[in-house]
Amino acid sequence: MPSVEAAGLAQVAPEDEDEPEEILWNLGFVEKPEKPQLLLRHRFPSKVGGRPAWLDPVRLPSLEMLTCRASGRLLDFLLQVYAPVDANPVEGFHRCLFLFISPEGSRLREPGAVRLFRCQLPRHNPYYSSEPPSNKDKYPQLLKPSDADASRERDPWRSVDAERPLTAVSTSSSPSSVKRRKEAAAAAAPADAATTAAAELAGGVPGDGDRSGTASTTAAAAAPLPRTGLRGPGGLYLELELIVEPEDDYMDEEGEEEVTSQARRPGPVAGGPGERRGGEEEGHGDGGAVEGGDGGVEAEVRRALQQYRARVAEEGELDDEELPPDVLEAVEDATAPEQRCFVDFQARVSWAPDQVIRYCFQDGAQPLWPAPHGRPGPGDIPPCPCCGAPRKMEFQVMPQLLHYLQLDEDDPASPDWSTLVAYTCAASCSPPAGTECAYLEEVVWVQSPAP
Repeated sequence: MPSVEAAGLAQVAPEDEDEPEEILWNLGFVEKPEKPQLLLRHRFPSKVGGRPAWLDPVRLPSLEMLTCRASGRLLDFLLQVYAPVDANPVEGFHRCLFLFISPEGSRLREPGAVRLFRCQLPRHNPYYSSEPPSNKDKYPQLLKPSDADASRERDPWRSVDAERPLTAVSTSSSPSSVKRRKEAAAAAAPADAATTAAAELAGGVPGDGDRSGTASTTAAAAAPLPRTGLRGPGGLYLELELIVEPEDDYMDEEGEEEVTSQARRPGPVAGGPGERRGGEEEGHGDGGAVEGGDGGVEAEVRRALQQYRARVAEEGELDDEELPPDVLEAVEDATAPEQRCFVDFQARVSWAPDQVIRYCFQDGAQPLWPAPHGRPGPGDIPPCPCCGAPRKMEFQVMPQLLHYLQLDEDDPASPDWSTLVAYTCAASCSPPAGTECAYLEEVVWVQSPAP
């Protein structure tokens, strides 16, 4: 269970309350980026995997903050969501959430194994223009040498070095910084794949940095710190862009438009609460089959889901009391108690089966739970320790994302979840002036798959 501080001082809305009808959700889908440069920090990206595109590149989280409390190892970067909100429009003109998970996937439910950090900046700040970047702005503006060194000192992923062409990285000529870069290069020397990835991200060509003797050292310094259980090049998850679209675009459209949208985004349907991965290919049109039954039972559930969707399209979201008796009876008879919640989950998800994020910062928004077990109770979500405001749900990570991470299912360290729900300060407060770190830790609730 996530660690709880000041339990009972503030609570999120009870999970059994009905969600207001005016709640509008945004869905996140992953796509391979057309150009890696589009996911650099000056583009304010939402993305999965790769290195963090830090919003504030200098006042970074401390090593303790980036450490899994369960295993004592460096956390893996999972994703970031760029999400300005109206709660603090001046200080939070730019606002981004960064989600990290333990490298030991079987321990995600333990305290401190999943950690979320929020960072925000005003429109006028030292790192970005007050105007949106143009097409000519391929890379972030160079940091001052002292700021670049400060970033390297705190960032295990060396993002500041990986975000520029290898021959144009800002470096300091001070003896101490040169020594640090040489040590980093020596430590990262075996990680050829990581060096190659850094070169590709920065637009360089591996092996083409020997003209000045600087580029190859910089590429090695850009590699993450060595660690075991590598996910991919340099121990990073596959880097994908998060594309956000309104859920209404899927729920309000029928027939050809829906088929077109699903063809444009081929992807899995979420599996049952006890499955390790994002599901199977069949069943896209009806949300997929519910495990644990024969073909006749599955057909009944699919028929019930189709009727449910037709009613939703015509009348809006329904609760159990409004469902036609034959539909409700078919669902209840065809599924075990644990699966009834999942049927509701599948009915909602089936409109856009490959969604990996559900986002909404409106008051009253409720997570879409795949299972009835392992939900937060009263007092489990503490208030913001910085300003005392209650926290509210902002986004949830869906189990479908596990499919797109291309994990080794035989690796016991691979992560698994039913859903990860992020709760953030309702006031979106900023750190006190003069603080060394610009990132505030928020709360993530982990719902594990059913045993």
